[in-house]
Amino acid sequence: MNNIFEKHINSTQKRLKKYMSLILKSKYDKNISEELIQSYIDARYYNYGVDNSIRIFYRRIYDAVKKKSAKLIKKTPRNTDLILDHLSLFQYYFYFDNVRYNMEIERVIDTIAEKRIKKFNIKSAETDNFKEDFLNLVNSDLEQVNDKLDLYASEDFDLDIKKITSKNPNYYRVKLKYYFDFPEIYSKEIIEEVFNTDITSEDKLFVEYPMVANVALKDIIVGNFNKMYVCDFAPELFNKKKKLDQLLEILNNQAAQDKILFEIEYNDFINNKEKLFEVLKRGYRFCVRTNDDMPKLSKEEIKMLEIFDRIIVSTKDVNKKQYKKTKILEE
Repeated sequence: MNNIFEKHINSTQKRLKKYMSLILKSKYDKNISEELIQSYIDARYYNYGVDNSIRIFYRRIYDAVKKKSAKLIKKTPRNTDLILDHLSLFQYYFYFDNVRYNMEIERVIDTIAEKRIKKFNIKSAETDNFKEDFLNLVNSDLEQVNDKLDLYASEDFDLDIKKITSKNPNYYRVKLKYYFDFPEIYSKEIIEEVFNTDITSEDKLFVEYPMVANVALKDIIVGNFNKMYVCDFAPELFNKKKKLDQLLEILNNQAAQDKILFEIEYNDFINNKEKLFEVLKRGYRFCVRTNDDMPKLSKEEIKMLEIFDRIIVSTKDVNKKQYKKTKILEE
């Protein structure tokens, strides 16, 4: 199944390891490289291990990698110079990973090439064809990365993304739109009904989830970790384990799960509690939507709703004053 997040992040790790090895040559240390690159990935794509008081995205990432390098130096002081050499390259990787754009790639590589001679004292650096070869490699890699991010544009489908409530600027509901033609004999109402029948509502999620994952990944690439996407979910899938697993695999990544939530109606939750709990245990997150005709809930029933990231509250819900204010999204 097409897990966009996993593919992109794994590709980034491989690219950075390749760049580190090519730049440092004999001074490359696999263990130091992997430790620092993992710290970079954690900060850059998961916003993990960062100081959120640092407002500028690349500085926040670099700060996390510096902290990791300090831990490595403390652990193996004899490798201090080697660790600092590896660390110094991360200020350039931002230009190879769509984090910074204020310097041309060619100038960045010129600086790296000079550093290989004057700072790293790599014997072959004065005579190899590093600048031209490395520039071609980076440009080719970036072209492939950007091409893959544009793969999910479609003439037949698009996403309708709207704020759920003006009171919370971070939560957006996602709906799949279609542009393909139906025979004129069908009314708009019939078309909508067909498009949202059980079997179609399940299958269209295989289109919707990769598209919203792509949007969420593009957010993260520019450092936006706050915008959340609330997607459709077909409760019939709880009784179709294989199909549900295939669908969930599209978003089987912590960064995706932190940005993308499923929406389920209260009655569907009540009818599928145990199965929903199993999905939650796998790291996926849900919002519950209450109905106009909600029964009066007991304290225990209201407390149970704390498993949800947010409660999307109907204006006529008799329980709305009992929900935690921090959980409520009122339409």
